[in-house]
Amino acid sequence: SAPVVPSVTRLLIDGKFVDSSNGKTFPTIDPRTGGTICEVAEATEHDVDAAVRAARRAFDEGPWPKMSGRERGRILNKFADLLEASLEELALLETLDNGKPLNF
Repeated sequence: SAPVVPSVTRLLIDGKFVDSSNGKTFPTIDPRTGGTICEVAEATEHDVDAAVRAARRAFDEGPWPKMSGRERGRILNKFADLLEASLEELALLETLDNGKPLNF
């Protein structure tokens, strides 16, 4: 099978995938080979502050705190379904990142 390569290597801030504010990246290393898997955006202090502000704003002003427990549960179950749908790809990516073999 073809090698698994991460499809998103940018930062997720305020619901958008963005490059780091200074454009820097860092290599994710395959511990089995020492080779680079991919380059990942390197968050700056500014990026982290922006992400925290966006998360706080989303929690304080967004729909989540106003939802009933049932509504939040429905969304969390949908999220779990999406994770399960990508389970093999996520497992392969994590295995590549930590260098341990994976057997299905």
